[in-house]
This record gives sequence, C-alpha cells and structure tokens, in this order.
Amino acid sequence: MIFPKVFKLNRRVLAAALISVLALSSLGVLAANRSGPAVSAAEPSQPETALGEKTEEKSEQAVEVPILMYHHILKHGKQLGAYTITPDEFEKDLQYIRENGYTTIKTDDLVNYVYHGVPLPEKPIMITFDDGYYSNYVYAYPLLQKYGMKAVISIIGKYTDLYSERGDLHINYSHLNWDQLSSMEHMGTIDIQNHTYNLHTTDKGRKGCKKNWGENAEEYKKMFREDVQKLSDQMMKEMNKDDTFFAYPFGYYCKEAEEVLKDMGFLGTFSSESGLNYITQDPQCLFHLKRNNRVHNLNTKDFFEKIMKYRKKDAGK
Repeated sequence: MIFPKVFKLNRRVLAAALISVLALSSLGVLAANRSGPAVSAAEPSQPETALGEKTEEKSEQAVEVPILMYHHILKHGKQLGAYTITPDEFEKDLQYIRENGYTTIKTDDLVNYVYHGVPLPEKPIMITFDDGYYSNYVYAYPLLQKYGMKAVISIIGKYTDLYSERGDLHINYSHLNWDQLSSMEHMGTIDIQNHTYNLHTTDKGRKGCKKNWGENAEEYKKMFREDVQKLSDQMMKEMNKDDTFFAYPFGYYCKEAEEVLKDMGFLGTFSSESGLNYITQDPQCLFHLKRNNRVHNLNTKDFFEKIMKYRKKDAGK
C-alpha cells in the first residue's frame, strides 16, 4: 500500500501522539517497574560521575544519553575489526550495562521525554545496530532477550527486500528479512528504523546519502526523498511500522538531507560522530545524535571509559 507523502507525515505525527498518550496513561506503572527511580525534569540536577546521569554543567532538564553503535557480529573470521565484533564481546557489553545500572531505551522513549515530559530512566543508554545484518538476529537478539534489553536496528531496504526474496541465510553476509524484522519488533525488543533504501554505498559517485558538490539542491532533495520514502512505504506494508528515526549511511551528512527528513515528519536522526547526547525538551536535540562505534579487540571497560571522557570535553565547552 502506497501512502501519499502528506499522509505519511500525518501518520508519523499521529503515531507519536498515540505512543505518548499510552505512555502517559500508564506512567505510574512504568515508573514503578523501572530498575531505578525515574528522572524527573523538575528535580534539581546533581553532580554525578557515572555515565548516563545528569551533570551539574548541563541544564536540569538535560538527561545524558550515551548511544552505542554496532554493525555485524561473527564468532571468527577476517571480517572482525572496525565494524564486526564477536558474540562474546557483545555479551560482555550487555553485562557491563546491567552491572552498572543502565537501562536500555528505544526511540519512542526519547520522543516521549522530549515532546511530553515522560521521564527517562535514571541512567538511560541506547544500543543501535546499522545495516540490518542477519547476525543481529542470530547472535544479538537472543542476548538482548537474555538480559532483558532493547536495541534499535536501522535497515537498508534494498538488502531487506533482496534477502526476503532469496531466502538466503548465511551468517557472514546475509541481511535480515521482513519476517525476522517483524518478529523482533513484535516482541518489543527491537525498534526498526530507516537507513535508506539504496543509498548505503560510496561506489556510485556519492558518499552515502550526502549531496554532491555542485549538485542541484532541488534535484538532490527529490532523489533523497524518494529513496527514504520507498523504505518507509515498505516498512508500513511489511510490518505496519512507522519509521520515525533515520541513520545516516557512513555518517555522511548534509543540511539538505536533514531538511527533507524533517519535512517528511522524521523526529530524529543518528550520526556516526562519537560523543554523548544531552536530551532536553527541545525537539532539535533528537537530530544528529552522537553514537560510539564498537570495535573488535577493545576491552569492554575501556570502551565505556572512552565514552565517559567526552563528558570532560563537554563540560569545558
């Protein structure tokens, strides 16, 4: 089913409103079930030292949210490196998250805090996966369920369609199919978002979805909108899912793309820039969210301590 572009915007807005109403109506229950006390925007900020908590230097409504970025997971092989880690490394990260009192959140949690003041957990953290590899289903999904955690997976529509048609399930290279995505989303563990339909490439004279130098702005916007809309329509058709966040391929960004996404009704975007995020009631804070890429052969403690160092840099700004 193909929806008009104007209706696409309305569906995103209505979906966000419905989510917020449901969250507000059950706020008392949700707050009671969280692992720690809810962070209220009315509470004074405290000088904390642990990752994921509010800091003295930021406004009392700002909540610090680290976002982790993963891609592929394999047990062994030459692919292990900058964008592929082992299941054991991923599980150690989840153990660290649990042992240090963090609560994983999804995009809806950010939207509800920003737009409607629904409290985030005391130490929120977000786990994201880019590209939508089949290995996310084989290795990451069971571990997330084991530890009761959530994650966001941003998919490349072309590969989702391709592997749904092929039925090819190879751990080294296959991507998730629509049945797997629908199953994970339905269980509430995974939040599926948009990573373009067919712009995740650098071999066609373009860096991801970034506008080329000298390219006509209106022609670029039309091309970009059509690509993103194609995946949005597929997600609605296959999953009855509204995508509200967008992950930039390879982190390549341009202001024209952000303008198009906002016009289409997207509520936030993920970058590949390292650092921490400070979430307020300003909707703009959900755009160009910083994420920290997880590499192979890095100790879990060192990985998280590296992220914590950004707080000192932010405090000096």
